Amino acid sequence: MMFARLLGIDVSRIKRRGGIAVAAAMVAALAAILAIGFAALAGHIALSRHFAPEIAALIVAGSLMVLTLIALLIARQLLDRAQRELRAAVASSAAVAFAPTAASMAAKHTRLAAVVGVAAIGFWLARNAGRR
Repeated sequence: MMFARLLGIDVSRIKRRGGIAVAAAMVAALAAILAIGFAALAGHIALSRHFAPEIAALIVAGSLMVLTLIALLIARQLLDRAQRELRAAVASSAAVAFAPTAASMAAKHTRLAAVVGVAAIGFWLARNAGRR
């Protein structure tokens, strides 16, 4: 949280927008579940006219299972891609690239590291003094 403030990221705004997005996604998911349920019921009724009710139920359940497996495969592909992009973004970040250099410099030049640390704390305090 403090590191995000140093970078100028408004975490509360992101949380607020994320909460609205989650609520909208929950409403959409509930509507989709109801729509799929009613479509399955309609499919069962239509198939019951041509097959025994037990066979119609098995056909509907099998169709829904296939759709579920397809959706899970798509979700897995999307999550894997997002994870690769996140790793690439972190690996190419300037802070990650500079961290080993900064650590070795700090180990060699302890006084300089202390001055930089105090300056960073002062910067953070000055930046947050106006918010209180």
